[in-house]
Amino acid sequence: MDVLYLLMGGICLAEAAALFAGRDFLIFTGNIKKDNYDLEKVYSVERCLFIVDAVCCLGIGSGFLTARTKWILLALIGATLFVHGYVFKSRKFRKNQ
Repeated sequence: MDVLYLLMGGICLAEAAALFAGRDFLIFTGNIKKDNYDLEKVYSVERCLFIVDAVCCLGIGSGFLTARTKWILLALIGATLFVHGYVFKSRKFRKNQ
């Protein structure tokens, strides 16, 4: 299970680096259309969220943390997951309001 979290942390870190470079390889792969969103706003929020996700996943996967700390990091991942959903449901991040 630790390897899975390390892998997820690496993917999140790579996505954050790509967003800082102005590119994306993970967010707009599904049925979400890139043209409907203000990419500057979306990328500014998502890069921070992916950094938090990466740190949390790498921390959980490291195996050095206590169980309580791992649960706190899991709760933080859940909170960022909620914010990821909010970004794509909110009209604040769309081009046509």
